[in-house]
Amino acid sequence: MSTVTVCTALMVDHEAPVTIQELARFCEQHTDWVIMLVNQGVVPAAQDQAPEQWVFTSVAVTRARKVARLQRDFEVNLDAAALMVDLMDEVHHLRSRLSAFR
Repeated sequence: MSTVTVCTALMVDHEAPVTIQELARFCEQHTDWVIMLVNQGVVPAAQDQAPEQWVFTSVAVTRARKVARLQRDFEVNLDAAALMVDLMDEVHHLRSRLSAFR
């Protein structure tokens, strides 16, 4: 007997952002978790709008998924996971700059 796996993809960019509900679903979290990410500055959103009106770009989706994965895999709190993501992004940025000089 063979197994069939169906995968779907959603293109996310500045012209096709995702909603708070979609971001929560992508991260396997609740919308309250996404609101905490925004309130702590982990992912950007227009805080002068209601959370139901927030939209997120691919950068925010990537950061949120990293935070969710770190929290799940290492059982760290939100602050620690956010710091880890910031440090990973900084290392990536510095490596990119370093490779430009080689």
